[in-house]
Amino acid sequence: MSTNKVERYDDEMDATPPPWVHPRDIRDMFSYRLALLTRINDRQAQNTLLDRYGITLGEWRTLAVIHYLGKPSLRAVAHATQQDEGQVSRYVTGLIKRDLLTKTANAKDRRSIDLLLTDVARTLYAEVMDFAWKLNQDMFTELTREEQQSLVQLLDKLFTSITRE
Repeated sequence: MSTNKVERYDDEMDATPPPWVHPRDIRDMFSYRLALLTRINDRQAQNTLLDRYGITLGEWRTLAVIHYLGKPSLRAVAHATQQDEGQVSRYVTGLIKRDLLTKTANAKDRRSIDLLLTDVARTLYAEVMDFAWKLNQDMFTELTREEQQSLVQLLDKLFTSITRE
């Protein structure tokens, strides 16, 4: 049984050094800290999503991506989420079994399927999206408005930098 409690991260870390300073150990690496923050956030979201909505974090993200893509193929969802098609297929299968998704043959390529949210899934999406938005807001409570704006702008720049081809 899951709980909403996320264990506190007790490993003492100094402030993150700038990238031009050689790290003392992995805890000084920005990417490590970002991954750790993501894992802690994901664990909290996973526990709450299961308890409140009976859906896993992977299933929620799959639904949310299908929602914004409209009527995508499984491959398009895998590409958008940077996940293995097999993993996305498992999420999709579970969502179909629970009547949250339907699949239809693609009109242009009959070998491909299109995924579509059901009415029940659209209602669930709206509820979970509101919940997720509040969780995201809570993450920023220790930051000033200016720090919040700077952080999101800097993250956008980092995302652009790392995804540039």
